[in-house]
Amino acid sequence: MAKSTQNIDNPVIGIDLLKMLMLQLYSNPRCIYREYIQNALDSINEAVKLGVLSKEKDGRVSIIITKNDISIEDNGTGIRSDSAVKILTDIANSVKNGVDTAGQFGVGRLSGGGYCEILEFETSYKGEDVSTIVSLDTLKLRKMVEKKKSDISAEDAMCEICTTQTVPAKAEEHKFIVRLKKVINSREILLDVDEIKNYITEYAPIDYSVPFNSLINNCPQTEYVKRHKRIDKIRCSLNDNSDIEKGYGVTIVGTGDPIEKIRYFELPKHPKYGSLGWGWYAVTEFSVQINEDKDSYAGIRLRKHNISLDKNILNTCFKESRGNKYFYGEIFITNDNIVPDSGRQGLAAGEEADALIEEIKKYFSSTLRPVYYRANKLKTALNKINEVVVKLNNPEFSNAATPLKEKLQEHVEEFNKVATRDVKDEINDIVDIYHNKYDILLKNEVEKHLDTLQKTKKQEPDILDMVDGTITYEQTNTSSNRSSHSATTQDAKSTSSPSQQPTITPSTPPITPLKTKVHVKPKSQVDIILASLEGKKYSPEQVDLLKRVFSTMLVVCPSSNKKSVVQLMEIAVNSLK
Repeated sequence: MAKSTQNIDNPVIGIDLLKMLMLQLYSNPRCIYREYIQNALDSINEAVKLGVLSKEKDGRVSIIITKNDISIEDNGTGIRSDSAVKILTDIANSVKNGVDTAGQFGVGRLSGGGYCEILEFETSYKGEDVSTIVSLDTLKLRKMVEKKKSDISAEDAMCEICTTQTVPAKAEEHKFIVRLKKVINSREILLDVDEIKNYITEYAPIDYSVPFNSLINNCPQTEYVKRHKRIDKIRCSLNDNSDIEKGYGVTIVGTGDPIEKIRYFELPKHPKYGSLGWGWYAVTEFSVQINEDKDSYAGIRLRKHNISLDKNILNTCFKESRGNKYFYGEIFITNDNIVPDSGRQGLAAGEEADALIEEIKKYFSSTLRPVYYRANKLKTALNKINEVVVKLNNPEFSNAATPLKEKLQEHVEEFNKVATRDVKDEINDIVDIYHNKYDILLKNEVEKHLDTLQKTKKQEPDILDMVDGTITYEQTNTSSNRSSHSATTQDAKSTSSPSQQPTITPSTPPITPLKTKVHVKPKSQVDIILASLEGKKYSPEQVDLLKRVFSTMLVVCPSSNKKSVVQLMEIAVNSLK
């Protein structure tokens, strides 16, 4: 059967296209600021190429937010008067390709129409003495859409809602201004200066702060430093806030951890698609996850032309979704064929985009995940050492010095094992941080206690009954090594200063019985547990041995485990009945 064909006769592009582009393009109203700053970046870069601006830093974007209106102005090339109306009223007919320019489709300029009554553009070109103004009546468009005039094409609708005019201008001027007049939707967001400033610092292609630039400049990976300085960026002001900067500082806001250094990395070149991207992350202690409610910069961002995509796009690249929240960082896409989707929330579908995400997953899994895992082990080991040192420096624990020092020795050996260097520099960054922390905070104390370990073992008498740092004992008015030793310990403790550990020396049996009545402290928890064994088949010496063992267990175990240890003691004693 022969194939039949039909001629295509002037297909109509309906008014719903305008509805989508002007009234429904972005779910997040803040995105309009990103779009207009992005367009300004393209215009400024073009102005530098043409010599209209001498250098990138001469370019600027000025945003003014008033009670009802928004104005966004840049000093890029502007548009020639003879082509301004056509360019500004054409739909998706841009020369932008997303490769040489941050813009891709030429529709982002319409996005502000969904939030105001009048969307207006004004532009002038260097050497011309006029400015062209194009105004779009979005209220009129809404009425047309509501009446469902499906027979009206997008082109006809654009003609109905547009008005144009020219006004005098200075010949040396070159500018482009977007005005949102009478903002009617999402006012509480779009007109909130602080809210918009925060958004700009996260998403716009702007410079870093001076302190953070110092971290960049001090990084020994000099080739990356040069590359980092060449990324797209423009100066941006908002009302009284001049030269807004990215929010990265020298400290992780959400954790308080200082940033020790910047670590750069490059994703492997793909055998088919070539270069994919490179990036940096802040090297810190990685003590805890960054709290997103306190710190909006949590996570590694994906950027194209230094414009951030959705901040959570890389969360799924970690095996645990929490993994990305240990980091500050950015990845800059370098492959020309990898572009954002129309809403810049993610990436447009494509094999190159899939390859990029796959390589990011591999890097996160092989390198960054081990980084914060190692940091967690080092932090835990260091905390164990510190807990024992604190007890050793507390006079209340003086009678358990030997077991505590032995436990300290174990924790130091555990820390040294975890702190071994690795073939990966990323791991060694963390090892160095925790080694330095140990040297500064604990090394001297640890060496002092471990140097006296053997001496302490020789000098220390049998461990007294002690639970949670409280010495408990029973004493009669008959002479015994035990009672005399307890009294000596009590005297040493009462005369020692709070910062000194009392010196305990073995005492000889007293010649005469003690005449003084000694206050007997309430029975300890261990005494209560062992009370059921008194008068049974076990001798007082055997019960006393159990008492000292149990007491020592309670001294050296972490406070959080004491309840479980007591339960184990009770089970053990019940089995002996």
